[in-house]
Amino acid sequence: MNKATIDFQQFSLAPRRKPTEQAAPAALLDVAGTEQISESEETAPDLSANDTLLPKLPEHERKKRSAKRAEEQQDTRRRLKSLKRAKDRAIKFYVNVPLDQATKERLVRASHENEVKMTVIMQAAIDAYLEDNGY
Repeated sequence: MNKATIDFQQFSLAPRRKPTEQAAPAALLDVAGTEQISESEETAPDLSANDTLLPKLPEHERKKRSAKRAEEQQDTRRRLKSLKRAKDRAIKFYVNVPLDQATKERLVRASHENEVKMTVIMQAAIDAYLEDNGY
């Protein structure tokens, strides 16, 4: 098999830019940026040290808000903790049970005939055994 050779002349190349074309847009951006900065400095309001944007709340109001915020955070912590406990209670535990061939075949047949999963049958059987023996 012969591989076709590709020459450099087969590719079309764009002409190179002149260095002055590249520098011109950057110079225009710098000039525009300085004009915007000077305009924003002129329109910025003068704030003295005594002027504040927000009024200062009285001491009892700040304590009241702080206590309310702490109570909300504590309530959130309690709800999160109870949610984690509920999740832990819902965890499923798996048990590996070795079965002989005949029992396994009976389980498979019962599952197929009743259209129930084998795990459901085993859970029901375990529950029935535990209830019968007082557990």
